[in-house]
Amino acid sequence: MDTKTQLERISPEKATALLNANKTNRKLRDGLVEKYAGDMVSGNWTECPVPISIYADGNIADGQHRLWAIIESDTTQSFFVVRNLSREAGLNIDTGATRTLVDNARISGLDAGLSNALVSLACFYDAGTRARKGMSNHERLEIIHRHRPQCEWALSYGPTGRNIRNAPVLAAIARAYQAGSDQDRLLRFCAVLGSGLSDGPEDYAAVTLRNYLIAKGAYGAADSRDIFLKAQNAIYYFLRRRRLGVIKTVKDEAFPLKARNTRGKELDAKPASPKAAAKAPRHRREAVDA
Repeated sequence: MDTKTQLERISPEKATALLNANKTNRKLRDGLVEKYAGDMVSGNWTECPVPISIYADGNIADGQHRLWAIIESDTTQSFFVVRNLSREAGLNIDTGATRTLVDNARISGLDAGLSNALVSLACFYDAGTRARKGMSNHERLEIIHRHRPQCEWALSYGPTGRNIRNAPVLAAIARAYQAGSDQDRLLRFCAVLGSGLSDGPEDYAAVTLRNYLIAKGAYGAADSRDIFLKAQNAIYYFLRRRRLGVIKTVKDEAFPLKARNTRGKELDAKPASPKAAAKAPRHRREAVDA
């Protein structure tokens, strides 16, 4: 039986019929279905050149997650559909090298300057933690576009050194940059944090953070949020030329992002009173971590 390929519009009803005829496939990954469905609902699902492939007996060789996403999103999507695929041909499905977001952005020409470091930093900057699982490429690209200038600044001028240059620390620097901090002083912080060389007590916050990071060494996902908060706190002290001798746990962000509405537009936050602002640092005087 000859293999046939054609572009088809697949509705939820058609997807249901195809899935009902399917008797065997790999275990369904709900998170992947939700990611695809989210892009379909928002209108961010793009044309997919990878076909939905079906064996001669009706079993689905490739495409069950996309079909389930059509049902989940209650949308109709266009896909190339290969029918009457031989079982032998199924041996080579999804065996090629997996492409990352950076690979696809560069190869497609959508973002030739994208890097893994920028992706990681922008996601950390946005959420204060590592990128959440299940984010689609479109969602991550939106985050990168939103925060790109400050993240690229941190990547360009941030400190170097093992256990010093990492996403939590760079994200804290980017947050301070976005908050309108004195750039010369922020550059000085990066230099002292990287070298450990200070001009006196006004630089001690960077030195203390550096010593903490080196002593801590490698860190896991559970520690990254803590490091992010402590690094912000150290920058806060450094910018104000205040001495910081001990790194302790911090609960609040020194440079929080503005709240956003459902359309992603920033909302103006109510400014703290001068008295409250003056008192704020006292309860976290000894906090810093990266």
